[in-house]
Amino acid sequence: MKNTIEKIAKLLPEGLSETGLEEVRSMVEDAIQEGVAKEVKLLESKVSGFLRSKINELKDVARQELEADDEVLRGYQVFETIRALVAQEVESADIDSVVAKQQSTIDELQESVASLNHKLKNTLHENSMLSGKVESLTESNEQLAESAKLPFKSSESAVVITNETDSSRSPLEAVNNIFLTEDVINLSK
Repeated sequence: MKNTIEKIAKLLPEGLSETGLEEVRSMVEDAIQEGVAKEVKLLESKVSGFLRSKINELKDVARQELEADDEVLRGYQVFETIRALVAQEVESADIDSVVAKQQSTIDELQESVASLNHKLKNTLHENSMLSGKVESLTESNEQLAESAKLPFKSSESAVVITNETDSSRSPLEAVNNIFLTEDVINLSK
């Protein structure tokens, strides 16, 4: 590099002072240092990217070799696969079980509702029949109440015939009939 600076100094016009030459040299040196720094950064980033990609490739290769060679890891992967399958089966079986229980409960409730509806229908029918009977009984009661207010006239009469002429005995003593009371006998006279 010193040779390059000396060549540049020879190309400069003669009559430049030492300080002028020193300034030109420092400017050229600064420019070169700046260019070198940029190139170093660019190379560092390229190398870093290259190393990152190679490290990732090495990790993948190491993982594949580990998975291929390690019995425990392979067993773990098989276990995880089986566990996932069993979990799906158990989950669907549990869901089916819960659905079956709910369906049986729903069926029982529907039977109970149907039974209650039948009883309610019968009760309503009986109620309507009894309501009709109550109305007819109320009418009959009103008619009986009206007829009870009227004086009673009997259209029946009784005739007492006896063969006895014994006047000393009262007619009641002669006949042992509980229906023949004194009033009935008096009516016959």
